[in-house]
Amino acid sequence: MGRARDLWERLSTAVERRDDDAIVELYAVDAVWLEPQNPPHETNALIQAYLKDWLMARENLDVNVKRMLESDDGRTVAVEWTVSYTAAGRRWKDLPRTSWIEVDDVADAISYQRDYY
Repeated sequence: MGRARDLWERLSTAVERRDDDAIVELYAVDAVWLEPQNPPHETNALIQAYLKDWLMARENLDVNVKRMLESDDGRTVAVEWTVSYTAAGRRWKDLPRTSWIEVDDVADAISYQRDYY
């Protein structure tokens, strides 16, 4: 298993557990996370702050991987996944997502993430 896949698995576990403290350590200090309809999230601290707010509004999170493609060197992974959660008294089920993750070898952390949904 490559480093990018390992970091994805740690990230999805942190999301399911709503563990925002674990999230900050998964991203390089100068990481960039891009997603639709939001400005870029730049730096691990701003990524953590955004995800902390997102996680606080949701309960009973469940992340399910549908497909995963990993580069030969293990530094890049593309993941097709779904997320289910409870928010505002309603259960949201199997919302489709795709993430592209690249690892910075020096920082040994996620340096770039782009999500599509």
